[in-house]
This record gives sequence, structure tokens and C-alpha cells, in this order.
Amino acid sequence: MIYYLKLAWRNIWRNKRRTLLTAASVSLAIFLALIMRSMQIGVYGNIIDSVVQSYTGYIQIHKKGFWNEREDINNSFTINDTLTHKLNSIGNISIYVPRLESFALASKEDQTKGVVLTGIDPDKEDRFTAISKKIVEGRYLSEDDKGIIVSQNLAKYLKLNVNDTLVLIGQGFEGTSAAGKYPVRGIMHFPSPDLDNRMVYMNLSVCQEFYGGENRLTSLAFNLIDPVEIDKTSTEIKGAVNLKQYEVMTWDQMLVEIIQFIKSKNAGSYFILGILYLIVAFGIFGTVLMMTTERVKEFGVVVSIGMQKSKLALVVAIEMIYIGITGILGGIILATPIIYYFYLYPIRLSGDLARTMADFGVEPLLRIAFQSDIYITHSLLILAIVLLAIIYPVQKIMQFKVVEALHSK
Repeated sequence: MIYYLKLAWRNIWRNKRRTLLTAASVSLAIFLALIMRSMQIGVYGNIIDSVVQSYTGYIQIHKKGFWNEREDINNSFTINDTLTHKLNSIGNISIYVPRLESFALASKEDQTKGVVLTGIDPDKEDRFTAISKKIVEGRYLSEDDKGIIVSQNLAKYLKLNVNDTLVLIGQGFEGTSAAGKYPVRGIMHFPSPDLDNRMVYMNLSVCQEFYGGENRLTSLAFNLIDPVEIDKTSTEIKGAVNLKQYEVMTWDQMLVEIIQFIKSKNAGSYFILGILYLIVAFGIFGTVLMMTTERVKEFGVVVSIGMQKSKLALVVAIEMIYIGITGILGGIILATPIIYYFYLYPIRLSGDLARTMADFGVEPLLRIAFQSDIYITHSLLILAIVLLAIIYPVQKIMQFKVVEALHSK
């Protein structure tokens, strides 16, 4: 077998121009596929990270039915030490935060607007979503702070400044009235216009007092050490809670719109990649056809001096595999520095595209993914095309007649 490997290696360099042409077409294909797919996966990853890690988390626990009726503060629950102990024992959870979320009417003088009021643990929430970095005026909430922080567009609409007082009115737990005045400690900016128009944060204990729901929560949000293990971790969390009372939802169940957006974009990208691979397949097959036709007389001579057709076919197959692997390695070598550079230094976007991404609450960055599975998948696809192209010369060798081959030009 080693003899055939050496013979095939020597044969491909007998005609360097033909070999380099074929390898170059393979290199171009893998280069374009890696760049395109890495860019797409990077953009999708940025969308997921921006929304998931900055607000929802990868997994949430709610009272059963909460997600469909989030406006009702009665869809809340309390946690005990037993549940806390079970959650703390799950290894893949990096942090989880308690929240009390509901709706209220915010008012300053003659300006009013409906808002999402969220009670948070300031320290845990900052470690979870880095919310303090979104502050553009004033300061972040301190422990036991009785004040609030307000999103920037909401502050503009209500004509609020730091240290102003905001009146909040809502419906509390079990139908009680909820009303209070709170000083504005800070103003924050969200990339998403939807969130920036309506978010108000206060300390969890203050929010519980406002709604008259002592120790009550509407959600526990989880970030994970390894997001790939989300299904396993979700199953472990489900095992820790009473599923008759609670619901455990992963980010893709909560953010259906984003999943649909990614699927629609993926369909278009697969279509483009399919066209690329079709062009490459025709290019490789054309080169193989040319190579086989040029070498018919050579094949006839080799068989006439005693080489079996099956062994000759094996050598030609190995030649094509060598050329395919050479082309794949060449494409990887060309693409990797570009992918790795933009993986480390993503491009900040501007204009309409940036505004569109901001509408989805996504940081306007063009990220490129640097993942081994992208390399493996597309390398195997290109190699599969090369292996399919081998069928023609092998079939030609097994069927040709030596006398006709010797008299060919």
C-alpha cells in the first residue's frame, strides 16, 4: 500500500499545472465556505449572547403559566432553602438571579407612560447582565437603596433627570393597590429601543413592598458555564422543582421570534452555500474529466505492461484524495488568519444595518465565530465532493480497452 501512496504522490506532481489548478479550486471553495459560515454563526451567536446574557439568561424558572400571562403579579412564587440548596448543587450554573417583574404606570407631572417595573438584587444582577455599564447618567443602585434607575428614552419622554421623583401606580399582589414615589438614581441605555422606552429597575425588597408581595418572585434567571450543556442543565433544574407548580423554560422557548429569525436567515445561507458547492462540484468534475481524457494513453501503456486495472484505479483515486486534501489544507491556511483576526477584533457596524440590529436588542457588531466544527463540517463536505468525482476516472479505467487506449491521441 505504501508503494501505491508514493506512486500517487509522484504522479500528481508530474503535471504541476493541472494539480495546482484542481487544488486551487478546492481551496477557493473551502476558503469561501469557512469565511461565510463563520461570519453567519458569529452574527447569530452575537444575537443570542446580546439578548440571552444581557437579560433573559439561558434558562428561567417561573410559576406555571407565567410566561403567557406576565402582566399578572399573582403569577409569582416564593423559594425556600431546599430549592436553593438543590439549585446550588447543579454544577453548570454560573449564576442565577431573582426578579420580580410586572407592569406599572409611571408619571411625572402631566406626563405618564406604562413601564416594565423590575425588582432586582443589584449585586447579582450586575454580575449577570453588567447593568451598571449601561448607566449613562447618575449611578447604579446600592444595597438597600430606595431609589430607581430608568431607561434613557423613557427618561426623555417623562422629562426625568437624576434626583427627580417618579410616581409609580399599579395593581399589587392579590388585588391590592400599589403606589409610591421614588427618586431617580441613574439613567441607563439599552441597545433595544423597545427596552429603552419602558424599563424601570429598583431593589428587589423595595419592589416586593411596592406590590405587597413579601419574598415573592416572578422568575429565577440562570446563566451557564457551558451553554452547550443547556439541555442537560435544564433537565437537572426540572428535577429540582415541582413541575406541577413551576415551569422551566430555555432561552429558545422564551425568544421564539429570534429563533424564527435565525432559521429564516439560515435557510438563505444554506441555499447560497448549496450554489457554491454545486459550482465547485462542476469545477472539480470538469478538471477530473480533463485529467482522465488526457491520460487515457498513459493508462493503456501502464495496463499493457502488466498493471491490473483495479490497482491503477486505486492509484488514481489516491491521487484525487491527495489533491482534495491539499486543496482543503490550502483553503484552511488562507481562511484561518482572517477568521481568527476578526474573532478577536469584531467590526462595529453603522447605518441602517446597525439600527436594525439595535431594534432586536443586539449590539451592532459583526462577529466571526472561530469553531472547530465549522472547519470539520465543510472540510468533509468538500472531501465528499472530491470522492464523488473519483467515480468517473475509476469507472473509465475499469471499462476502457487497452488497444483503443494505446491508439488514442
